[in-house]
Amino acid sequence: MIVFGVHPVEEVLRRAPRSVEELYVVGDLQEGKFARIAELAENRRFSVRSVSAEEMDELCEGNHQRIAARVGSFPYASLHEVLEQVGERSPACILVLEQVQDAGNLGAILRSAAAFGVDAVVVAKDRAAGVSAAVVRASAGMAFHVPVVQVTNVSRALRELKEANFWVVGTLAEGGQPIWDQDWQLRAALVMGGEHRGIRPNVAKECDFRVTVPLQADVESLNVSVATAVALYDRVRSLGNTPK
Repeated sequence: MIVFGVHPVEEVLRRAPRSVEELYVVGDLQEGKFARIAELAENRRFSVRSVSAEEMDELCEGNHQRIAARVGSFPYASLHEVLEQVGERSPACILVLEQVQDAGNLGAILRSAAAFGVDAVVVAKDRAAGVSAAVVRASAGMAFHVPVVQVTNVSRALRELKEANFWVVGTLAEGGQPIWDQDWQLRAALVMGGEHRGIRPNVAKECDFRVTVPLQADVESLNVSVATAVALYDRVRSLGNTPK
């Protein structure tokens, strides 16, 4: 996987340096705009390769800002690791995505998760987007900022979260209580449905609470990345704190 752009490369070097296999730069790594990258790469175990602008264009699909990194497989966390890290802390929030398939949506959601202090994001392995170069780009590098867990069975993951004293909050297009009435002073597993079918019935039955973002009558629904940002903001607002 090729990660490109100043902020995404900075984040992968800061958060997952062991996954970096090679760094590519057009020009001098000591150039001012790359100062933080050069500092993070100082004790590197990977090579730094100088390439031409044409080579970088071929390597990357998009505005690479003259810097890129080759990364091995994305460093997914395990649910066990996440639960150990969270411990017994309350309130806490783990975001669970049910078959979100669009890379742009997943990237935007990961950026919101980082912005609003989510403890981890759980994604489905099948019929869903995994973390790719396009996702990293859409997240502005924030895909490396918050632990991402990939699971084969979302319902089973929710049951594991319940066993760890999390309450499952499902977000529906309609029929749930207004989201601002939700009590967030708890350990919440917030479930967002996919772009096409929302939350499937077998996942919905695991939900302890069901919430809806109220909309004007002539608006059918929100994009899943927008709805996620609204839900996460409402949680932070209701807790009366600033994300750390």
